Amino acid sequence: MLGFIVNPMAGNGKGNGIWRTIERSLRDSGAVYQMRKTSGMGEAQKLAVELIQKEGVTKIIAVGGDGTVHEVLNGVQQSGRACVFGVIPAGSGNDYAKGHGIAIEPVAALEQILREEKKTVIDLLRINGRVAVNVVGAGFDAQVAKTTNEASYKGWLNKGGLGKVAYILSVLRVVCSFQPTDVTLAVDGQKHQLRNVWLIAIANIPNFGGGMLICPGAVPNDGIAEICVVSNVNRWQLLRAFPLIFTGSHVKHPGVRFFRGQHIQLESQTPLFVQADGEVIAHTPFTVEMVPSCQAICG
Repeated sequence: MLGFIVNPMAGNGKGNGIWRTIERSLRDSGAVYQMRKTSGMGEAQKLAVELIQKEGVTKIIAVGGDGTVHEVLNGVQQSGRACVFGVIPAGSGNDYAKGHGIAIEPVAALEQILREEKKTVIDLLRINGRVAVNVVGAGFDAQVAKTTNEASYKGWLNKGGLGKVAYILSVLRVVCSFQPTDVTLAVDGQKHQLRNVWLIAIANIPNFGGGMLICPGAVPNDGIAEICVVSNVNRWQLLRAFPLIFTGSHVKHPGVRFFRGQHIQLESQTPLFVQADGEVIAHTPFTVEMVPSCQAICG
């Protein structure tokens, strides 16, 4: 049976309209399904557990943005039962959908789910008892995520389809105050001492922040995380290099280094915020492990 977790506020209210469109298609197809709507942060995870454990749902679909995806996948993991995961994008960034080739148009995404033509096992990033599916980041990007999520301009920019602009405004705010720090990064047991680090992004897909190609070589089902480190640049150099991230050409910048591995540990001289799929969840130090354990329908 199908189970849908709908975030009506996703994309600043797009979620409700998208669900109405999907509901008509489901009725026309005669599909059997259960649906739950969220009313606040954290609820999607609880609803996912309920649908899987109490209703016997074997395929669960998040209708929302990357925050909803993050919560529903944590619910799937918490349930302890096998359940296929799907997404109908309804957020402002939809990084998960873009990284997995999922159709942005709701009915086309539903058809991908119902056909199950590309069911595969994808990797998850386990951190502090939770899982992330896109990116775990520490430092500058986590501070930007926190600033964006708390900003009044996020809502009205999302209304106009300008979610990327909200992120860029937050970058400009944070770059003026953020203090880079020295870190110790251990990748599969090999330690790297890194100085004046701005950010560390541990990625399962190439994109984050609404489409920025932070780790262009990341593959969601190869069991390996790609790690991008930005260090030893000043504020002006960071701002000048920032536009390169939209095309992935930052990979050639001298202040950018990449690592690859399955077990990542990070310690920092000064505590750094840590974000998972755009939600700030912790401070450094932390450990990330790759977990290839989620069946998902991709595009």
